[in-house]
Amino acid sequence: MRTIINKAISKLHRLQLNERVSTSLSDNQIYPNFCLQASNDYRIFQNFRSNSIYTEILEHVTYKQGNDYLQQIQKSPQILAEIDKFRDNDKVGNPRVFTYDSVGKFSPSTLRYIKVLSDLEDIFRNLNSLNICEIGVGYGGQCRVINSYYKPNTYTLVDIKPALMLAQRFLDNFIIESKLIYQTMNELDKFSKYDLLISNYAFTELPRVIQDVYLEKIILNSQRGYITYNEITPVNFNSYKKSELLDIIPNAKVMEEVPLTYPNNCIIFWDIN
Repeated sequence: MRTIINKAISKLHRLQLNERVSTSLSDNQIYPNFCLQASNDYRIFQNFRSNSIYTEILEHVTYKQGNDYLQQIQKSPQILAEIDKFRDNDKVGNPRVFTYDSVGKFSPSTLRYIKVLSDLEDIFRNLNSLNICEIGVGYGGQCRVINSYYKPNTYTLVDIKPALMLAQRFLDNFIIESKLIYQTMNELDKFSKYDLLISNYAFTELPRVIQDVYLEKIILNSQRGYITYNEITPVNFNSYKKSELLDIIPNAKVMEEVPLTYPNNCIIFWDIN
C-alpha cells in the first residue's frame, strides 16, 4: 500500500507541474475566491454564511434535515443539556436559522455538527486531551462545536488555504483552549500521529490521487477515525469506494448515516486500541 501511495504522490507532483489538479468538488475557484474575500473583508465576513456562493457548497442543510439531526441529538441527553454552548456558533456569519421545538433558533448546519459530536461521544466516549485532525473544515464549525464541549490537546484543520483563512477568522471569535493548527495538504508532516481523524464528506469528495496523500499523511497515522462517506464524485476522480477503504484502513467498520442524506452514504469509523 505504501508503494502505491508513493507512486500516487509522484503522479500528483507531475500533474501539478503540467496542469492544475482539481482537488475536490468545491475547488471551482469561485468558492476559494469567496473564502479569501470573506476572510479579508469584514463586510463580507459578517454575512458569509448566508451568501449564495457559500451556501452552494456549505450551509445548505435544510430545516427538515436539521430537525432529523435534532432527533438524534435528543438521544444524547448529556449533550442536549449543553445545547446553549453550541448556540454561539450561529452568532457569527449570519447563517439562516430556524426555530426548533425544545431548543429554539439554530442553523441546521450547526445541528449537524452537534449530531456528529454525539456520534463521536457514542463511539469514542471521551475526546479530552486528544490530538484531533479534521480534513475539510468548512468555516471551522465542527471544530468549534467539539471544542466547546471537550478540551482536545491539539486540533489540526486541513483544507485549501482560502478555507483555512476563513476558518481562522471564524474561530478567532471564540475562546478555544486547545492548540489550533492550520495546514494545507502540502504542509502536512507525514510522520505526525493523531488520536482522532474526522472528515465529514470532504475526504470522499476528493480525487484518488489526493486521497492517497491524506491516507499516507493522516488517515493511516490516526488511531481513531470518523469519516462521513458519500459517492458523488465524477468517474474521472476515481475516488476510493467504501469496500476499498475498509480494506485499507485497519479495523475499519461501517455504520448507517442517520439521518441518511444521500443514497449510499454511511459512516466509516475505526479504533485500533
